[in-house]
Amino acid sequence: MNKNADSSRYVFFGMIFLMYVISYGDRAALSISLPDLGREFSLSSVQMGWVSSSFLWSYFVLNLPSTILLDSVGARLVGSLAVSVWSCAMILGGMTRNVTQFILTRMLLGVGEAPTFGVGATIVRNWAKSQERGTVMTVLLTGMQIGLAGGTIAGAYLIAKVGWRFEFMALGVVGLIWALAWWLLYRNPEKSDTQARVRPIRVSEVLSLFRSSTFCGILVVQCTQNFLNFLLMSWVPFYLIHELHLNVLGSGSGTAGCYVLGAVGAVFLGRVAEHFVFRKNADPSHRRFIVAFCIIGSAMIGFLPFFHEEMPILAVLSLSLCCLIAANGANTAMLADMLQDGQKIGSVTGVTLTFSNALGLTAPILTGYIVAWTGNFNMAWYLCAVALIVAGLISLMTVRKPIVME
Repeated sequence: MNKNADSSRYVFFGMIFLMYVISYGDRAALSISLPDLGREFSLSSVQMGWVSSSFLWSYFVLNLPSTILLDSVGARLVGSLAVSVWSCAMILGGMTRNVTQFILTRMLLGVGEAPTFGVGATIVRNWAKSQERGTVMTVLLTGMQIGLAGGTIAGAYLIAKVGWRFEFMALGVVGLIWALAWWLLYRNPEKSDTQARVRPIRVSEVLSLFRSSTFCGILVVQCTQNFLNFLLMSWVPFYLIHELHLNVLGSGSGTAGCYVLGAVGAVFLGRVAEHFVFRKNADPSHRRFIVAFCIIGSAMIGFLPFFHEEMPILAVLSLSLCCLIAANGANTAMLADMLQDGQKIGSVTGVTLTFSNALGLTAPILTGYIVAWTGNFNMAWYLCAVALIVAGLISLMTVRKPIVME
């Protein structure tokens, strides 16, 4: 890697970080506006759960097709097009007049966001050194939490001042600016003759992934962390209003604080864990120890029902988020490390997202029913805690050999 390429890659990493910030800022726009939007459209808690999950319907369906396209045409075109589509969806969302129109704009947002993590994984695989991928991916994934924090606090302020509609449109404009900058700044890496002949992933290759215990272990962790991630992303502001009787600004500030503390803690935790595990150039499969430690640590979310005051609730949320983000970064890096054919990283990431989002999209819906049936969130926290512990143990037992697509 020459000096110019070495300096350029940090620009690319920074742009991917911003892409995650914008993506999750746009997702946070709905969670913080959900109480106001629910009142305007006369929605029950069950209906709000369905609205919260609506962008995931198209997101889930298009994860794999969009990442196959990514492997074929490169991250420059797909990144610019994806962010442009979801940003236009945000602007249109602020113009809707009924809940049906709003759900359609959320589905369009899912179309745009479908290749997001495939783009990020491709950039890390192409531009990050092998020994730094875990740290780079964890840092990039903190953009999700910074986006949720920024989107929540900015959204709460905009809602209080000018309403949720302007909030959506303003965030959409930010995304369009990023899409233009990415198109102007990024260039796909030059490929060798062998790499240039890479063909789209085949159905038989996808099926062969599930014969790999390593891939299945990585997928189980991805599914469980996705479930908790989407639950928190969709319901935390409402949960704080429900549990602590905060106003929208208080809920937004508390949620944003948890995301920021979780992101900062995850970078530190991931870096220390990676240094400890790889201090003697250990096998890449040993990253599973980091994944298991962090994903089991995030199961502390199960302690939330035992607290009823603001500070301990925010502390539990922050610590759980810290472990969850670190686990996600390590698990994503482990997929890149263990996949034998690195040129298929975009498509394989699409496969993992397709299945993990199939589970993740049920989180807002199931939580809405739990709140309607029980009057609180307790059962949701308990279910997540058990699933996270089981996922950590499965990762420890299964992730050992390289992932080979036959």
